[in-house]
Parts: sequence; C-alpha cells; structure tokens
Amino acid sequence: MSVNPTSLEEPLDNASFVSEMRPALVKYFKRKTGNPAEAEDLAQDVVLRALAHPNWKTADQAKGYIFRTAVNRWRDSLRRQRIRGITVAWDVSRENANENSRDENLPERVLIAREELNQVVRALERMNVRTRTVLMLIKLEKMRVATVAEMLGISASAVAKHLAKGIALLAALRMQQDRP
Repeated sequence: MSVNPTSLEEPLDNASFVSEMRPALVKYFKRKTGNPAEAEDLAQDVVLRALAHPNWKTADQAKGYIFRTAVNRWRDSLRRQRIRGITVAWDVSRENANENSRDENLPERVLIAREELNQVVRALERMNVRTRTVLMLIKLEKMRVATVAEMLGISASAVAKHLAKGIALLAALRMQQDRP
C-alpha cells in the first residue's frame, strides 16, 4: 500500500509537510514583496504558525490553512507598512551594476552615508521645535495637516508654513552636499 498524505487512515506529518511547503511560501512572498529578505521573514512566520497548528486530517486542509495564513500575513504586513509609513523603493538595476566596485568602496560609502545622516540630524536639531515636530509628524509619521494642526493647537496654515520651512532647510542642506 502506498503512502498517501490525503488518506484518512494515516495521519499527516505536520513538520515534514510544512517544510515541503516553505519554498512555495518564499516564492509567493518574493512575488508579493520583491524583497528576498522580507519574503524569507514572512515565510518563516507562516511556517511557525503552521507548526503550532493542531494536526490536520488531510493535506488539502493543511495547504488551505498555510496559504490562508500566508495571505493574512501579507495583508498584515501591508497594513503595518501603511500605518508606520515604511516604504522604501530600491532600484535593483543600480544594485546589480558595478557590483565589484561597490564591494571595494564599501567602507568609504558607509562613512559618506554616516556623514550625510549626521548632517541631516544636525539640520533637524537646528530647526525650532515646532518646525521639527511638524516635519517629523507629516513626513515620517504620515499624519495629515489637519490632524497635526489639531494636535499642536495651531492652524492648518501654520502647519503648512512650518512644513515648508523644514523642507526648505533640508533642501538647502542637500544643495550644500551636492556642491563639490
């Protein structure tokens, strides 16, 4: 008699079945995210949830549960990104270009990036508290102007003024960085 995971006589081995599903989960999440590291993290999360689930009677039940969990995990991830405002666009074509020279210049690039970050932090510290707060709430926290105005007890036009002032200061910093 052959082993059939969908047979009701023989119980389904959850651990081995879930481990067989892992590559499909990673592939699914890679298509959704475009980010291999995030795909691995999301797939791992689904695997852990699936392993914690009680025994299934059939492979179809297991697949249904696993992919339903994957879809829900993906939706949770999107919701979390929307709330936190975490979206980073990455140009893969630039990443693949000059791969060897990138490795050679890595320490230099790290130092340059740190210096640029320090300059931004110094620029933020030079802003008055209200301008910095408005800039951070609107640009980083993705809050609306009206919400920030209500929160700070100022008018929407005052919020817009502080936002424009903060952006102008950061733009001036960027212009200084671009000069040779």
